[in-house]
This record gives sequence, structure tokens and C-alpha cells, in this order.
Amino acid sequence: MEKGRLAGILALAVITAVTVGAEYPRMAAQRQEAAECQTLLETPVEGNAISPDGRYQLRQTDAGGDGEAVPSMETVQLVNAGTGEILWEESGDYETSALWSPKGTYVALSQRQRACGSVTVVETETFTSRQVPLPEDVRSAEYAWISAEEWVDSDTLRIRCRDTREGGEGTLYRWSLCPEGELQAGTFLKETTEILPGNYDFDHDGVPEITELVTVGGPGGRSVAWYELHIASGTGTADAPKLLFDGTLALQHPVWGSFLAVTVEGKDNFLMFAPVMYQGFATYWYELISFREDGSADLLDRGEVSFDLSFGRDGHQFDAEAIAGFFWKLRGILQNSTVLMSTENGELQTGIPGLELQNYMFGDLLSLDSLEAMEAAVRQQEAEMKAEQGAI
Repeated sequence: MEKGRLAGILALAVITAVTVGAEYPRMAAQRQEAAECQTLLETPVEGNAISPDGRYQLRQTDAGGDGEAVPSMETVQLVNAGTGEILWEESGDYETSALWSPKGTYVALSQRQRACGSVTVVETETFTSRQVPLPEDVRSAEYAWISAEEWVDSDTLRIRCRDTREGGEGTLYRWSLCPEGELQAGTFLKETTEILPGNYDFDHDGVPEITELVTVGGPGGRSVAWYELHIASGTGTADAPKLLFDGTLALQHPVWGSFLAVTVEGKDNFLMFAPVMYQGFATYWYELISFREDGSADLLDRGEVSFDLSFGRDGHQFDAEAIAGFFWKLRGILQNSTVLMSTENGELQTGIPGLELQNYMFGDLLSLDSLEAMEAAVRQQEAEMKAEQGAI
């Protein structure tokens, strides 16, 4: 009797062992797959998961699933990095990346699906969020792939939008929050970038720089808000360009100016020229600089002259000799120069010789070939203006 029961127990053990042995590889694979998936979903999202001040962390976790090894749905969470407290969450896509604003006030979440993508911005004071709307000139939301590229400043996000059916790099836009930072507001500006011709080595390292003219305006190209000139070192990389200069000019009078490439003794240098005038009071100045390989600048030369056109005013300042001297020195610098970008008199100019810049008062002096001729021309204009104002 005992022998029979013992034999039965041993037989059952053998059967169980055989069954477990047959099932173990499949169960182990399932457990491994589930563990790997759960590890991925509980780790921070791609990109900058931690806020700049270290207070917040973004993570992507299983939102429940359907009991299978691989969850069917995920949740993106913004948590307190110290305590783990969930401060904001919503369902998300499997591929999510984070991009924090410089001060950590906002985080942009790019969420990607097979045929489209979207961007959600979360504000960290009230933990409210809003999906960035599509620009009005984007044709189809169903095939629109929108992603966050970078924060231009504390409340302006650069995004890229393209139609997945067409391919290509798409179009860059800037989505700016209203001044109060309300997520319910926001305006779009469209970017177009042009690589300017010419090989300029502004940092004198033997490698030409990358010089770009960026036009920022309304969607559909209806208007221009401003222009930007970007100069990046040729030794940088596509992912991490070493920016040497980033300047903004516009067609509105307060932000007129000119940026030029100037060759002096065989070396390329950079000139900023701003003939500024408000209600008859003028200050004209220029700065000639070169860049070091680390991006810092060396000032090579600077000039400035001020005057006013109110000849009957007490304290009136108008020195014809000083004005002519300023332009004579500037003319020497501009002998071998090219306008990279100018908005003088509300007109964009690029690619012309520097001596052809004449869209400001006394600009025609640059065409004269002697200091004496310049001074005579200034005195002639002075006499004409005095006569008009009855100040003779």
C-alpha cells in the first residue's frame, strides 16, 4: 500500500517536472518581455526629462493595459522629483520626448504616432496644459507631424511641422505665448532660412563660417516681422553648431541697421553699422570686430558721430568736419565689403557692396573720393537746411 502511494507521488512529481520544464522557456520569455517593457515605460521620457532646477521629472508609465505582457496604453506624468508625487498626467503615445524652457516654467512634450505627431505644453505653476494648435497654413491635421525643436526664449517655442505624405524637412514656426504666459493664447510666426553666398572666415581658423539669413513672418508669407542673421563656426556640427553671432533687424524704424562682411589685410571681419535718427537727433556708429574660435569677439575699430537738424535750437550740435571725418573713415573700411543684411529705410538689402548703402542721411557721401569733397557736401546740405528753417 505504502509502496503504491509512493510510486504515485513519484510519478506525479515526474509529470509535473516535465510539464514545468516544457512551459518554463515560454513563461520566462513573457516575464522578460513584460519586465523590459515596464522598465522602459517607468523610466523618464526622451530628451530633457528633468527640469532645469531639478524640481520636476517626466516619466512614461503603464496606464493599466489589458492584462497582456505589453501594455496597450501609456500615461505621461510630471512628478515631484524629490517625493514622486504626481502633479500632472495624461494619456500619451509610446514615443514621447520632453523639452524644457530655459527657466523651467514650461515643458514641451512631443508625442509621435505612425502618421502624425503633436506637441503639448505644460505650465509648472498651475500644472495646466494645452496642445499646440496647427498653423493655419497646414493643410491636414490627420497627416501633420509637429514636433518641438527648441525654446527660442522663455516663452517662445520653435516647432517643426510637415506633412507625412510629402516627406522632407517640413517648415519651422515659432509659437509664442501671450505676454502674461497664458496657455490659452499663442501666436504663430513662420521661419524661412537662406544660406548666404560667400565664404567668410570671421574667426580666422581656416574654415569658412555658415552665414544664414532668417526671415520671420506670418504664416503663408503675408508679412515680415523681422530678420535675423546667424553666423555659425564652420568647425561646429550639424547637431551642435557653434554660434558666433545672432543679430536681429526689422523694417520698422527703431530697428533699422546693417551687418556687413569686411576684408581687411586679407582677413574677414564683421561690421555692425547703425545710423540712428529720431526726430532730427542722430547718432551714427559702427563697430568692426573679429571672432575668436570660442565665440568671443575682439573689437578692432569703433566710430561714432552725433548731430541734430534743429538749427535754431539752443545747444544745437552740427559739426560738418566731424560728420565728414566719420564717413571718410567708414568709406575706407567699406572698400572691400559686402552687405550681409540691411534694413535701412525699411528695405531689405543683401549681397550688395558696402559702399552702395545709401538709404540714410549723408549716405551719398560714400560715393565721394576725398575728405575735402565730403566736408564740402555736408556744408552744402547744412546751408540748405538752415535756409529751409530760416536759421541763417
